[in-house]
Amino acid sequence: MSTRSSTPGRQRGLSRRRIVALAHEIIAREGVEALSMRRLAREVGTTPMALYHHVRDKDELLALVMEAVAEDLPRPPLPEDPRERLVAVCELMREAFLQHPWVVAILARGRLVGPSAVWMTEEILGSLVACGMTVEEAFTAHRTIWNFTAGDVMVTAALRTEPEDRSPTHFVESQVARQGAETLPHLGALVGRSRELEARYTYRAGLEQVLDGVLPRR
Repeated sequence: MSTRSSTPGRQRGLSRRRIVALAHEIIAREGVEALSMRRLAREVGTTPMALYHHVRDKDELLALVMEAVAEDLPRPPLPEDPRERLVAVCELMREAFLQHPWVVAILARGRLVGPSAVWMTEEILGSLVACGMTVEEAFTAHRTIWNFTAGDVMVTAALRTEPEDRSPTHFVESQVARQGAETLPHLGALVGRSRELEARYTYRAGLEQVLDGVLPRR
């Protein structure tokens, strides 16, 4: 007669590391909305109750996934000049978001943050203060920069998933043709050039405009 005991619903070999890795796979493949403890339990081949032996709830699981991502982010040397340092950190932040677009929606809630990525926020605040802001002003400016970056990431990520054969006709051309240059004179002046101008736009160019607006005048 066997004396080994087992706990119903618990799977041998199940670990927090494995749970976090599988949760990350689901999110990366299908988005944050697709992740639930019930769904994850099915993927693992166990019960939701077994998962709660390793993670408190979905929020803790999301925090663990974000921390796993944050731990892998590069932290290269940064420029000494505060404005250049600010731009460099923002570009690193944007690249991290583009690699993991789902992070933006979670961070927007303002509750879950990967501790290993907080150095970026600290560097941005420090650079803004070094440019002449108070820490309170820097906090507000950081929010403006974050909103701009998050919006850019959402647009860029959406464009990357568009079909290759999207219409070559830009909305400027189609709307001017539909409504007339007399109705849309400024858009009319861009006909034939709007697609080229759009292609020339870069995140850094937009960020520099934002910084020109938020940084103190010297």
